[in-house]
Amino acid sequence: MKLGGHISTAGGIHLAPERASRFGFQTFQIFSKNQMQWNAKPLPEEEIEGFRHGVTHYNMCGIMIHASYLLNMGTASAELRKKAIDAFLVEIQRADLLGADYLTFHPGSASGSSQKEAINSVIQNLNSVMSEDQKCIVLLENAAGQGSTVGRTFEEIAEMMDGLQFREKAGVCLDTCHTWAAGYDIVSPEGYMETMDKFSSIIGFGKLKGIHLNDSKKGRGSHLDRHEQIGQGTIGLTGIGNFINDRRLAHIPMIMETPLGENGYGTDIEVIKSLKGMKSA
Repeated sequence: MKLGGHISTAGGIHLAPERASRFGFQTFQIFSKNQMQWNAKPLPEEEIEGFRHGVTHYNMCGIMIHASYLLNMGTASAELRKKAIDAFLVEIQRADLLGADYLTFHPGSASGSSQKEAINSVIQNLNSVMSEDQKCIVLLENAAGQGSTVGRTFEEIAEMMDGLQFREKAGVCLDTCHTWAAGYDIVSPEGYMETMDKFSSIIGFGKLKGIHLNDSKKGRGSHLDRHEQIGQGTIGLTGIGNFINDRRLAHIPMIMETPLGENGYGTDIEVIKSLKGMKSA
């Protein structure tokens, strides 16, 4: 399996690959800018080169950038739409400069519009920022379903993907916590198989490019996005083990976004090692 985690860029983005290597990660995820601010300082050339060198030196792949949480590509506000589009263009540019494979984002919410209108806005806005020339693959992350967020169901994700002009430049990042919170059963063997079969038939396994491997503080169908350390939440060891031992997912980057971050990855990794090879779906 290609295991990784979300890594801090404290001290410079070029330090992230080495920081990820300390955990034995084969992949990792970062923010390329402050995720809670619209503005972004240009990336220094030496940091870009250092980042790319580190990824190559530590033989890593499937590198993921997580876009800013401020981006709402489903907004009905003309002002916010322009800000989101401008910021998304910067995210793509930075991901390509760093040589990242994937740019993951939350599709957004239907603030001031219907769910259908929000989905159409996501499609239109993505079509205005994606291009044939971009190198990174844009990944739509499924939502837990809190409030008016879009992308809770596989059908909504598929509808957004189907409307894109450059479909080959898009894929999906499946978050285990979000999937569980959205109401999909990923714990029981039968439920896990049914859920993944639905994903395959509605979206297609070929579009699954990344997994956010997280446990959940809240229960199935809660629609609450509350991550927990691996094996300590309501998904538990059985649910996480389903993903870890699914041979179809062996080549897909699995990125942990657990609450303790780097301070908890040591324990998370040990739990994951204990689950490898267990009987699962």
